[in-house]
Amino acid sequence: MTTQDYNKQEMESRTFEYPMIIREFHLDTFGHVNNATYLEIYEEARWQFITENGYGLKEIKTTGLGPVILDIRIRFIKELKLREAITIFSKTTAYHSKVGTIQQWIIDSKGNKCSDVEMSIGLFDTTARKLVKPTPEWLKAIC
Repeated sequence: MTTQDYNKQEMESRTFEYPMIIREFHLDTFGHVNNATYLEIYEEARWQFITENGYGLKEIKTTGLGPVILDIRIRFIKELKLREAITIFSKTTAYHSKVGTIQQWIIDSKGNKCSDVEMSIGLFDTTARKLVKPTPEWLKAIC
């Protein structure tokens, strides 16, 4: 995808999968995953797929351009418990000018959706302290 293509209303992109096991440190006093921990799990999955696609922390430090979340909507559908195997799915669904949309969802080993999230993201210039249009490298990493 080129920078000229990013302006499309809806986009075809890959769906990234990130399997993991719920560990003891994910749990709260109720014995299930706390709401804030869901955000950490989703973030871990996002860092994994952008790093695997060539836009990890090294690239961010080199270019001074990195991802930023602008807003987030999260739903908790089914609780996650200790030692449960889950898969986090991530997909970029749109990119308009400087703002993109990523959807993520968690599926347990029985195929149940446990949570989903939709967020607006952008590419942030850490020197100028503002959003910039997505670069081809950034689009390659997330689409």
